[in-house]
Amino acid sequence: MNPRTPHPSAYARALFPFVLAGALVACLDPLVSDEVARPDLVLPAGSEVPDLTDDPNARAALDRADGVDGDYIPLRSAFAHGERVWYWDLGPASPAPIPLYMLVEEAEQGAFETPQGRFNPLSDHPPIFDAIPGDPGYSPWWLVVLWPVTERFAGEVITSFAAMDEAFRQGLVRGSVTVPLAINCPVVLPEARLEAEPGDASSALTPNIAYYKGSRVYYFSFSAVPVDALAVATPPVYRLRREGGEPLSEAERGVDMTRDGDLLDSNDLFAAAPGDPDYTDMVSVVDAVVTDGEFIDRSGSDATSDLMRAADLFSDGAPDPDRTIALHPLGTVLNLPIRPPPTDTEAR
Repeated sequence: MNPRTPHPSAYARALFPFVLAGALVACLDPLVSDEVARPDLVLPAGSEVPDLTDDPNARAALDRADGVDGDYIPLRSAFAHGERVWYWDLGPASPAPIPLYMLVEEAEQGAFETPQGRFNPLSDHPPIFDAIPGDPGYSPWWLVVLWPVTERFAGEVITSFAAMDEAFRQGLVRGSVTVPLAINCPVVLPEARLEAEPGDASSALTPNIAYYKGSRVYYFSFSAVPVDALAVATPPVYRLRREGGEPLSEAERGVDMTRDGDLLDSNDLFAAAPGDPDYTDMVSVVDAVVTDGEFIDRSGSDATSDLMRAADLFSDGAPDPDRTIALHPLGTVLNLPIRPPPTDTEAR
C-alpha cells in the first residue's frame, strides 16, 4: 500500500495524495493472545513468500468468489449528472469495512497525520489482509490500521495478523493506530488486468501485492473514503428499461446496441459520481421502468440519450409520471468504481 502506487486510472492520484490532518485515530490494545510465542511467524528480511494461487484449490475458490468475470476488467459506459461516465464492474460486495495492517515509519511529510506522529507506509512491505473473497466477512473495503516499526525492525517480512502479534512481542513494532479511513481494494487473481483507458488493452494495469495468512495475494486499489461514509445508505444506480423490455444494457442483452464493436455500453444512471459528498464506489441497483424515449439503443451512441441524469426520473422528489413508470430496488449492492475525470494538467 505504497503512497506512490497509482490509482487504477491514467487520471488518478497516488493512493494517499493527502495528509489526514486532524484525523481521529485510536490506539488499539496489542492483539497479543496468551498463546506460546511463535518466532517462526516473523520471516527474515528477503524471505520469499509463496503465492496463494499456486494451490489449484485455492485458485479455484478465489476465482469463484472474487466477483470478476474473466481476467480482463474493462471500462463500461453509463451516465451521471448529464455526462457519460466510465466505470469498472467488480461485482457484489459488502460495504462493511474490515481491518488491514500496514507497516509504517515516522516521516516529516507523512501521508498519515496522527496524535502519535506522521507516518508513511514502508515502500517495500505490502499491506496485510486477514480475509479474501470466499472467507466469511470478506469485504473489499479495508479499515486502515497502522503499525509503526521500531529501531529493532530490520526488514523482517510479516505476512499475517498472527505474525504481527509476534512482531509486537519481539519489539519490532509498537502499538497500532487505527485511522478512520476505508480503502476499496478488491482481491483478484494475479493475472487480472484493469483497463485504464476505454477500449485500450495496452493501458491495462497489473494488480498490487498483499500478504494473507502467510501467502501472497493480489488487489486493485480505488477510492479512499472516511469510514463513516460507508455506514450511510449506498447511492442508487438506476438500470433503465422500457415497460416489458430488457435493461438498456449491452451486457444484459448481449447485443451491440451502439454498433461500436463492444458489449460495454448501458443507459444506467448513477445518482452519485466522484466529487459528490455521498460517492463511495458502492451502489444499490434499482430497476427503473421508464416511458418510451430516444435511449442508446435508438440513438446508436453511448454518449447520447434522452435520460442522462438520475434526477430526470423525479419531479419534486417523487417519481415523474412523464418519465417513470416504476422503480424496483433489487436489494443488490455492487462495487462499481467510476473512473475519475482527468485534471487540467492530465488533460493537457
